[in-house]
Amino acid sequence: MARTSSGSPATLFGSAYFERFYGNRETRVSTPADNARLCRFIKAYADAIECRVTQILDVGAGTGRFRQPLQRLFRDAQYTGIDVSEYACAKYGWQRRSIVDLDRGSYDLVICHDVLQYLDHKPASRATERLGERCRGLLYFSALTREDWAANCDQSLTDGAVHLRSTRWYRRALGHAFRNLGGGLFAHRDAQIVTYSLHAID
Repeated sequence: MARTSSGSPATLFGSAYFERFYGNRETRVSTPADNARLCRFIKAYADAIECRVTQILDVGAGTGRFRQPLQRLFRDAQYTGIDVSEYACAKYGWQRRSIVDLDRGSYDLVICHDVLQYLDHKPASRATERLGERCRGLLYFSALTREDWAANCDQSLTDGAVHLRSTRWYRRALGHAFRNLGGGLFAHRDAQIVTYSLHAID
């Protein structure tokens, strides 16, 4: 994982980073209520399309903000988190891995929330390929885009030291392996998931 500023993941994604963007109530980018709402949405959509989830992968799991709400909702699922941060892995028990080199495992639900904007072009492209290889069902994906930075996010709370790509870039990169279902959810093209034509973007 690389940011636009210099430094190693160990120093860039240490305790100060997680306190700034996820811990401090005055500066955090999202709240526990936000995270719980998102997880309920994912569960409701998975139920609606009858996607059974037994294996969950959280890419860039960080402080584990999705672990508890997802485990409550998907009670029988095994939860795996990976992160490049030594601090986060030591504190929260994740595997110290990057999605770029994750070469094993198969998951019904993959969460990749605000990770790929920290990767430069080649690793980001490779990461989208890995997501396609490791996910066998649903992917929840978000990344800060140029359009979001300009018009949607609160810049005072959002980390701007990232690679800002276009929405089109992400849709094209993910489109090789996934169908865009809207709302940040994608279905793997090989998954036995049926959606009506008006319920998907492609």
